Amino acid sequence: MTYKSGSVIEKADVITKSAIFLYNAGDTYTFMENDSGEMYELDKEKVDDITGYLKENMDCYVMVYKGNVISVILPPTVSYTIASTVPGVKGDRAQAGKKPATIETGLEIMIPLYKNEGDTVTLNTLT
Repeated sequence: MTYKSGSVIEKADVITKSAIFLYNAGDTYTFMENDSGEMYELDKEKVDDITGYLKENMDCYVMVYKGNVISVILPPTVSYTIASTVPGVKGDRAQAGKKPATIETGLEIMIPLYKNEGDTVTLNTLT
């Protein structure tokens, strides 16, 4: 959009509320606001970029505009359990090696060679 110099733009009344991710049922993700207990059911399209990071009973924040959730904010770091990975193979390398792994939410990530199934990894959800 283009605005003329000196135009006044009304501020949006966006409220950030503390919430908990409860569960997903098919393509619907359910969040509950901590203070009021209000439930928010979001379609997969609204949270598609963060679905791999969501786990049940995770604390997060919801941004609400006119009674509708417009965004979900994850905590900066979250710990996950490694569900499956291949064994690491030591060898000559100039840098530390990495291997693919699947965490408890089904997201595939790269982890250090020394990590195994059942170990915990902490992910930075901001980057």
